[in-house]
Amino acid sequence: MIQDINGNEITIGSYVRYINTGTKGHVVDIKIDGNDTWVVLDNDLMYRPNLLEVLEEKKEEKKEELDKDELIKKLIEEGKIEVSNDIDACGT
Repeated sequence: MIQDINGNEITIGSYVRYINTGTKGHVVDIKIDGNDTWVVLDNDLMYRPNLLEVLEEKKEEKKEELDKDELIKKLIEEGKIEVSNDIDACGT
């Protein structure tokens, strides 16, 4: 049985995080080469299992996508930016 840093079993399809960088991904393969075991993630990189942590996969909320004009309008309405004609040119 292949285990993560906390002793949890790592299997193909597990959602894991590399503890050194925070990289997350799904396990697509497990390779055993002599005495070495490697876990291959969906980013095509191989990691030692003792440096991975099995995570509970959470569905990420779909972020609202706005075009530039919609974003500016939303920020003005929320009071996060102000629009003024009373400005001076820089450097004059």
